[in-house]
Amino acid sequence: MTTIRWMNCFADVLTSKHDLTIHSFLDDVIVPALATLDAKIAELGASDWPGHQFAQADMEAMKSEAILAFGLSIQSIWERQFRSYLRGCANELRPGKPIAGKIDKANWQDLQKWFRRLRGINLDEFPSFPLLDTLQHLGNACRHGDGDSAVELHRRRPDLWPVIPPMPPGFGEPQVGSAPPPPAGSMEIPVAALREFVTAIAAFWRDTEYIYNESIEGKHENLEAHLVEQRAERTWFPQARSEAG
Repeated sequence: MTTIRWMNCFADVLTSKHDLTIHSFLDDVIVPALATLDAKIAELGASDWPGHQFAQADMEAMKSEAILAFGLSIQSIWERQFRSYLRGCANELRPGKPIAGKIDKANWQDLQKWFRRLRGINLDEFPSFPLLDTLQHLGNACRHGDGDSAVELHRRRPDLWPVIPPMPPGFGEPQVGSAPPPPAGSMEIPVAALREFVTAIAAFWRDTEYIYNESIEGKHENLEAHLVEQRAERTWFPQARSEAG
């Protein structure tokens, strides 16, 4: 098999800063905001004000809500980027066909099908896919709370919930069968986990950029030299399989 070549679109060019955007959102918005909340929580913890314990608990609850909001924001940015990219490709590759409207209404599974049809490669072939797929469940859990996505997210990533010690014998109601997953609202997503998802998004866009560069006909010598370096450093090479349907 050979490295995939696809029909380059202007939509590819428009994604050139997507990796920087998502990293900047994490490093310049999320991390400072959470650091500010941590500082306030620590300040309240050291306070001798009589009500400091209640205020500290309220601030900790606010931080938990902020983390859920940031998890949803990361997923939303990714989904907007991806949908916009697919719409652009559809408008250029299938002009006159009402594909863009279908993409606007498509769910995650259908978006994957449109990516395959328009770009000739399955989304799940990208190394970043497992985290991107989990990110969809994270976004749904952060947006809607308990439900199928929260259950699946807990199955895949139980580390996103705090470990709760089991009740001593005789305390609490006896559990029949397997215990239900904890509430979605009790998630405590560490910054390291958010960074995993951000890194996956950025990696996806860098991989599409690589395919774009490989697909350029009559490459400039500087680009070819750059690709020689990339080929030596890459651990994954997207393989051509068949033409886009």
